[in-house]
Amino acid sequence: MSEQHLKFWRAVMLCATLAVMAVIFAFSAQPGPGSYALSEQITHQVQSGGAQTLLPTFFSEDLHANLRKWAHIVVFCALGICMAVTVHLFWGKGRANPPALRRQAVLAAVFCTGYAVTDELHQVFVPGRTGLLADVGVDAIGFLPCIVIVYLFLALRNRRRKIS
Repeated sequence: MSEQHLKFWRAVMLCATLAVMAVIFAFSAQPGPGSYALSEQITHQVQSGGAQTLLPTFFSEDLHANLRKWAHIVVFCALGICMAVTVHLFWGKGRANPPALRRQAVLAAVFCTGYAVTDELHQVFVPGRTGLLADVGVDAIGFLPCIVIVYLFLALRNRRRKIS
């Protein structure tokens, strides 16, 4: 990859990562009643469409509570993918001695964990919201597998290139 292409993709992925972080921040900044009302609307749409049968009830038998936890997982999955690719492009590509893929994956996980913690801390200051350490664990269920998948893909791609 040329230096120009690398700079372009670094910018694109950094913007994507920051955009996902902004979406998470915006949802977390909603006061409690507004956040609850929005998730209630989504819950009613899911119920009317019959999609609740597709949603595992790992977190709660209450569809609304369960759906809120799954929303954490989905948005942090997106953050995990973006963060993993961004870390790889900034610390792995185009460097003379890039850190091993495992170290890059750990760095991406540390960044995502840090953001999840600060997101929960942010919610403490939003009226009607609380910051829950348990939600950081739910967020990790979203970002950790996605980071692993990205780096497994990169490892397989590197192996394939060495064989060719």
